[in-house]
Amino acid sequence: MSTISPTDFDSQEIQQQYNDINNRWDLAAETNWDNENSSARLFERSRIKALADEREAVQKKTFTKWVNSHLGRVTCRIGDLYTDLRDGRMLIRLLEVLSGEQLPKPTKGRMRIHCLENVDKALQFLKEQKVHLENMGSHDIVDGNHRLTLGLIWTIILRFQIQDISVETEGNKERKSAKEALLLWCQMKTICEMMSYFNLIISSVGRHQKSLGTEYPNVNVHNFTTSWRDGLAFNAIVHKHRPDVIEFDTLKRSNAHYNLQNAFNTAENKLGLTKLLDPEDVNVDQPDEKSIITYVATYYHYFSKMKALAVEGKRVGKVLDYAIEADQLVGNYESLASELLQWIEQTILTLNDRQLANSLNGVQNQLQAFNTYRTVEKPPNLNKQQLTLQAWERLEKAEHERELALRNELIRQEKLEMLAARFDRKAAMRETWLSENQRLVSQDNFGVDLGAVEAATRKHEAIETDIGAYGERVAAVEAVARELEAENYHDVRRVLARRDNVLRLWEYLKELLAARRERLHAHRDLQRLLEEMRYIMDWMGDMKGRLQSQDSGKHLHDVEDLLQTHNLVEADISAQAERVRGVQRAAQRFTSDQQVYKPCEPALVGEKVSLLGRAYEELGQLAGERRERLEASRRLWQFLWEMGEEAAWIREQEQILSGGDCGRDLTSGSDSDSVNGPGRDSGLASSRLDPSATLPSKRADSGTDAMEGMLYRKQEMESHAKKAASRSWQNVYCVLRKGSLGFYKDQKSASSGIPYHGEVPISLGEAVCEVAHDYKKRKHVFKLRLGDGKEFLFQAKDETEMASWIHSIHSSIPAGGSGDHSPRGPRALNRAMTMPPISPSSADAAGVTMRNKEGKERDREKRFSFFGKKK
Repeated sequence: MSTISPTDFDSQEIQQQYNDINNRWDLAAETNWDNENSSARLFERSRIKALADEREAVQKKTFTKWVNSHLGRVTCRIGDLYTDLRDGRMLIRLLEVLSGEQLPKPTKGRMRIHCLENVDKALQFLKEQKVHLENMGSHDIVDGNHRLTLGLIWTIILRFQIQDISVETEGNKERKSAKEALLLWCQMKTICEMMSYFNLIISSVGRHQKSLGTEYPNVNVHNFTTSWRDGLAFNAIVHKHRPDVIEFDTLKRSNAHYNLQNAFNTAENKLGLTKLLDPEDVNVDQPDEKSIITYVATYYHYFSKMKALAVEGKRVGKVLDYAIEADQLVGNYESLASELLQWIEQTILTLNDRQLANSLNGVQNQLQAFNTYRTVEKPPNLNKQQLTLQAWERLEKAEHERELALRNELIRQEKLEMLAARFDRKAAMRETWLSENQRLVSQDNFGVDLGAVEAATRKHEAIETDIGAYGERVAAVEAVARELEAENYHDVRRVLARRDNVLRLWEYLKELLAARRERLHAHRDLQRLLEEMRYIMDWMGDMKGRLQSQDSGKHLHDVEDLLQTHNLVEADISAQAERVRGVQRAAQRFTSDQQVYKPCEPALVGEKVSLLGRAYEELGQLAGERRERLEASRRLWQFLWEMGEEAAWIREQEQILSGGDCGRDLTSGSDSDSVNGPGRDSGLASSRLDPSATLPSKRADSGTDAMEGMLYRKQEMESHAKKAASRSWQNVYCVLRKGSLGFYKDQKSASSGIPYHGEVPISLGEAVCEVAHDYKKRKHVFKLRLGDGKEFLFQAKDETEMASWIHSIHSSIPAGGSGDHSPRGPRALNRAMTMPPISPSSADAAGVTMRNKEGKERDREKRFSFFGKKK
């Protein structure tokens, strides 16, 4: 015995089949007919076109049924071959069913690009299977090209259904194509054994041969077109394998439609073969070869499978054969019928059992066992069904219900497996996300200052918002698990365990988040405490510098101002005590041993608190020492003041006695006898110097015409007819000396000789100085007019200071320079108007800093800025 193994059609033959219709069109187009035969040419073309359309329609119907016969195994179906394969999804499923392999998962979406990707996956798989695809691309299938779509299905049929066809013969090892092997198999099944041997010898000589004789009358199979038109060949193949289902002797060749209908119906109803063709598809002048090859190949595979199953059940078959033979010999008809009834009843009980497996593999195995029953166990009893028709009908009904139940359960299990896979994907993503966020919230990277901690607080709030929104996704995983539990999924314990793990991770993440929030708040409170401690320490450092100042005052009024300022400082220090105690109380939280979370070393916090307390105590001691120094300075200046009053009174008396005016009435109100002299301003004459007022300082080495101090100045006129360009008030340091008035920024600039904005001192020759009665916007303003027309306004602190300046300026004006109307100088100061003398050693430092109201307000604001304002 030798084996003729199948091979694929070569590429030229496949290409010839694809282009068969086009070749006929091209041949008709190349025929050079005469003009008088143009109508015949048009008729021939229309006839060729009609035949091509007819053949394409038959192929489409056949191929559609063939595809559905295989897709039915995975509960899928197509309606239109051209449109339902365009997205590539059904094409991938078909190849998976035929090959038993797993293809790449189809791309989701219905757009053209998605369809092209899916079809490319199917075509790439065919190329890997060494399937030749020429002049065919994914766009042809997506665009619904009829010819190329049919060609693709035909290529798949050749590869997965026809390529494996082989026939065993004796003494012949020639390799034949699958088509030739299938044709040889049909010939062998329709002719007698001896004739088959001779035909096989003839086939080795040439490709085409004619049968020498047949076992079945009028059956002569030599091709896959006209040899099958009368239907006898189909009936002969079925009868050869199952003589119990077809009465071949009753068939007539003339009744082709009946023969075809009988063969097709019997194959579908008795053998379970899908009816790929209809009688009208075959009973034509030129049947479609591809359609018939496809249908005949299903017969070949079915009967080949039956043969294999029969070999496996050989022992059972022998027992049954022996039993039948014994029954026939004995004639025990009743016993045979009883056995058949018993088998039927037992089979019905088995078929009615609805204890289906609770898993996809289990249901598939049960469905496979059911198919084995239908193809192996049931066929031997078909010839005895006449013995018990009613019982057989019940068996058929139970069989149908069993199949329906298995199909439904298979669909349910497939859905549950898809749902379980979806649960696993979601659970894996949730577990990964939860684990990553647990690591995130376990990190305490809060920063080392208050700004960083506040930024970390805002970031933590954003993390809490994100994690809170993630609860819906965790709930989705739990919902899928509940659905699997409700559907009694076979692996539900694993699903519930993984769900519990996701929920445990979720709860643990929320606990970590709450704990991190508490630690973050504790760290923020600590940084605020440290910030408060730093602020207090900075304030005490600044205050310590002020208390360590050696300035004890340059005269009595200066000392009294310093004492008043020191009283405010001591009040500020006393008010700060409660603040220090509050910091110490707050620090106990971070220095206690019972503190669960210590963002900082307790010893470090305690050390800072101790340092704060010591600094505050030291500040109190410095305040006491500063007060003692100021009190001593005040007592000294008070003594000097009293000494100065006595000396001033003595000098006044000496002047009166030396001038010969002892009999003059100093209190007389007449202008001629007045001490002010003629033309002296009554307002100036009536002014008195208050000893407590801060007067401009005088040089110790000069007379009454030398004076200096701070004044507010405003220039009104630059000349007799021109007003000043800038008439704003300016705080300047004025120095009156030897008939000129200079302006400087401050006392230091005056001692260094640096003038205010480069101004040269003004000469007081022909100058007039008097109270500015016509200026109402400010108080204590006096006017200075120069000989060149310049005019200045000056503002003093009070009446006393204004009178002192006017008196000193009058004393500095050269004699005769001011005219008859200018004042001749103020009257002499009495004892009540004198200031305490300044010792010569401190003459340069005895100048009094003239501070206006705004300056005092700024000093006061600075003193109270530590506690009156929040930083």
